[in-house]
Amino acid sequence: MLSHDAKAMINYVNTILNNKKLSNDIPNIAEGDADFLVLEQSLRTVRSVAEALRAGNIHHKIQGNGFILDSFQQFQNNVKRSSSGVIKSIASKSIRIKGEKNIPGKLQEANIIKKRDKTSKEIEEHYRLMTDHACDIIATVDLSGNFTYISPSVEKLTGYTPEEVLNHYREIGYFLPGVQKEMDRQRVAIRKMVEKGEPFYPVNFEQRQVRKDGESIYTDTVLSGIYDEENNFRELLAVTRDITEKVKIRREMKELSETDKLTKLCNRVKLDCALEHELDRAKTKATAFALIMIDIDHFKNINDRFGHLAGDAVLIELARLFKDVIRSSDLIGRWGGEEFLAILPDADSSEAMELAEKIRGRVSEHYFPEQERITISLGVSVFRDDETADSIVYRADQALYQAKKNGKNQVRLM
Repeated sequence: MLSHDAKAMINYVNTILNNKKLSNDIPNIAEGDADFLVLEQSLRTVRSVAEALRAGNIHHKIQGNGFILDSFQQFQNNVKRSSSGVIKSIASKSIRIKGEKNIPGKLQEANIIKKRDKTSKEIEEHYRLMTDHACDIIATVDLSGNFTYISPSVEKLTGYTPEEVLNHYREIGYFLPGVQKEMDRQRVAIRKMVEKGEPFYPVNFEQRQVRKDGESIYTDTVLSGIYDEENNFRELLAVTRDITEKVKIRREMKELSETDKLTKLCNRVKLDCALEHELDRAKTKATAFALIMIDIDHFKNINDRFGHLAGDAVLIELARLFKDVIRSSDLIGRWGGEEFLAILPDADSSEAMELAEKIRGRVSEHYFPEQERITISLGVSVFRDDETADSIVYRADQALYQAKKNGKNQVRLM
């Protein structure tokens, strides 16, 4: 789901591009943002150019730069040169209208109409040229769910030709089943709004798509409405962008933010989130889960005797052992210092105690190059109906304390 701020930004940009009345209420999140202000100025310039062209003013001064504005300027210069040639040609010839003497006013009026028709065609051709050569996929869709246009860029991005998508997008699986179902639901909702004369705000969604060659990509689509001058709904406009690299980077950043740098296990942040999720699931679905708190015995002596690098090596080796022993459904991470926490979904006390004992035994039997033998103490707690995350962690910690107090290298349940 998009945040309220993101929706406000989308609505503001859509107002600039599509609404007759222009609002100057910049969203709070964008105030003072230099990048957004540059984008806003470009959009407003495009709007002013469109308004001038709609009024037939091809001499409107276009300020700014960038691909779209430069294209407008080049197009305007071409039209001016073309118009100049037509005017000179007319001025050099004597033109007579049958049945009347030369009437400069009517001649000029007829010439203006012809030029406007020619200009409208040129503008339409220019916009189509821009659309056909856009990097993003630009498409129009009717309220029955049929594509009425899709830009050639679809083939570069997905491997499917425009004809394949226009005529067979459902059969070829252009959208994954879950995405197609959601899009159909959105379309039905939009149809109802249009039939009631209600405007709808742009819809933004990310999705995974499968290219024709089987490769997965990720795209971001903004779905909005196209309205005519009388504010009557015409079609849906979909602009789709490839965000595969963006998703990859975002996932890498998320993984880094949730991973302990030393052991490569999940960190405290990830453990806290997973614990809250498991607690909610247990309460709503009446399932059980357990925790195992693990602490290395005499770890301070290892650091003092062999140095912190040796201590780090022990932590790394223990992390590898833990991952080898726990179940595929379990999650284990570094809780802090030499402490680790394992979250065991759908596990009762006997299953948790059995796994904890298995971990303890594996560590006590393992040979560590410098320290030879290392032991650990473990505390186990199991979910209770009235528990909070803090209370179940507290009981696991208290069980660990009892294991330490009673001689270490053992498992206790509380």
